[in-house]
Amino acid sequence: MLGKADTGYYSDVEELKRELVLGFRVMALNNLGLGLLAHLTARMPGADTYWTYQIGQSVEEVCLSDLRECTFDAKPIDGKSPINPSIACHGDVYRARPDVMCILHHHSQASIALGAIGSNLEPFDRNSGRWHGEIKIVEDFDAPEIHNQGGSMVESLGTGKALILKHHGVLVTGRNIRETVVSAVELDRAMQVQLLAMAAGELHLMPQAEIDDCKKFLASDMFADGTWKWYLRTSERKGLLIGVGE
Repeated sequence: MLGKADTGYYSDVEELKRELVLGFRVMALNNLGLGLLAHLTARMPGADTYWTYQIGQSVEEVCLSDLRECTFDAKPIDGKSPINPSIACHGDVYRARPDVMCILHHHSQASIALGAIGSNLEPFDRNSGRWHGEIKIVEDFDAPEIHNQGGSMVESLGTGKALILKHHGVLVTGRNIRETVVSAVELDRAMQVQLLAMAAGELHLMPQAEIDDCKKFLASDMFADGTWKWYLRTSERKGLLIGVGE
């Protein structure tokens, strides 16, 4: 199995690339981005390029050899690899946020449904409470070659961690790959639960003291690392890590 140190950061680019491939496979485990419906990118601290996969693949298919280095303008360094032009907005975020090392975008049913009604995630339980004050809604135009939505995303994101892209899905940022992927999965589950609760009745929100308390653990490296390792064990049992190093 491919792996890395528990620090959550990377000693070199090869280590980052190994974890990025695992990130794609963990997305597949959690049904995020199957069938070309997601983007995952990552960079080394201070780098002005990032790594991602090539257009035409689903997340469960990505191997180490599929990764490509791109400029912040979504241009492949090799000058020829097919890269999805819509990830240009990732470069805008990286330019504006030196603290962001990884970005994940997907079009899950829950994120699209919440955006369709113009509703943000509310702090109704511990998993949703960790996002309180960290996520906003932004208008998004699904035509990157006609309109570059990166500027509006950067402005709306501010110092936060995630965006609900109205009509389009969700964008999640993080300090490393495992934190970003784990956060995206947990966020999607919280969105699913909120939609169920809204259909059943009125949401009862948590008090601020409970919100502050849940942030301490659910936004911690301990939670991200522990959950990530469980995802990898589960992925291995289900055969989702076959071929990652090819």
